[in-house]
Amino acid sequence: MRKKILLTLSLLAVLNLILRDGLITPVHTFAAEQGSVRMPVDTVGYATSPAQVELVVEMAGRYGRSRSGAKATEGLPEGVMTAAICPHDDYLYAGPVYLEVMKRVKAPVVVIFGVCHSCRRAGIEGRLVFDSYDAWKGPYGNCEVSGLREDLIAALPGEYVMVDNGLHAGEHSIESFIPFLQFPGFGGPEAEELRIVPVLVTRLKGELQGKLAGLTASALKEQMNRRGWVLGEDLAVLISADCVHYGDRKWGGRNYAPFGTDREGYQRALEQEMKIIDSSLTGIIDRAGLSRFRELVERDDLEWPYKVTWCGVYSIPFGLRTLLELCELSGREKPEGFLLRYGTSLDAPADPDRTLGLGMTNISTLRHWVGYAGLGYW
Repeated sequence: MRKKILLTLSLLAVLNLILRDGLITPVHTFAAEQGSVRMPVDTVGYATSPAQVELVVEMAGRYGRSRSGAKATEGLPEGVMTAAICPHDDYLYAGPVYLEVMKRVKAPVVVIFGVCHSCRRAGIEGRLVFDSYDAWKGPYGNCEVSGLREDLIAALPGEYVMVDNGLHAGEHSIESFIPFLQFPGFGGPEAEELRIVPVLVTRLKGELQGKLAGLTASALKEQMNRRGWVLGEDLAVLISADCVHYGDRKWGGRNYAPFGTDREGYQRALEQEMKIIDSSLTGIIDRAGLSRFRELVERDDLEWPYKVTWCGVYSIPFGLRTLLELCELSGREKPEGFLLRYGTSLDAPADPDRTLGLGMTNISTLRHWVGYAGLGYW
């Protein structure tokens, strides 16, 4: 028995070296299934208890104006936010951006389009990846998966669907939202009422992205009609994505610093970030803008997909295209996007409070940093 335990621990140690999307960051605790509940994969940099969530929210509120970007929440529309783009990186780095997004999610059912970091390396493309768990473990209790998931799977053509708990078990891009969705201080649904539909987005080449987004929107619209749901009030769409991964250190030997690693290089990289955001992710969302995003960011190459190393190279255009199609099918105006906050990992406090076990999964210097955008859609 002791040998079996040691062997299991050794295998977990190997799995701990899994790379995220080729942008090197260690996965700290490989998820395990406990019955039909999906367990957290990351315990470093993320909150797993109510006390940790409360600390993160309190600290994020104290960050104030970031050095790389500002809160941009003036002039937001009235009514509920229907969708958002939110980062999935460490809370002590991206906390202020999570905060601006998640406090505006009011719907009890949330469809989350996540990044599948391991799918590209496994050669998996052209699919949406669903899970079959009954619930996902969160700090405030188990977060149940909505029955909407099975209806979507049944409605979509089988060649575009995978159900794979293994891919979901090793992926952190969706689980990072659950503590904020459950947090009672935001005035959203009670934790026991919250339901999620986790979906990992793989590479969808060329026109397939629009085709599958249209099919997904049609399936969502049919089920919302059947249930009497209203977008934003009963169901919201969240898109998981970090922005640029920049620098020339600790990226597995790769150089992601086209502008250099001094202050001037940092400013030029931030200008590139704002160009991407302002030209395609804010304002009225339409097909031309989404094509522009792909032209700016994506190489459409499974082996090396990035023109700019954004982690949401697939999740963002698919999620927003689905939202656009859903609005059109519902007779709503095209969604309008607003930058809620932009920041980078360099904005985090120099000596963050780690007394409750919070930490960071990687360094943050001019030679290794990540950008985060929180965008809301009405």
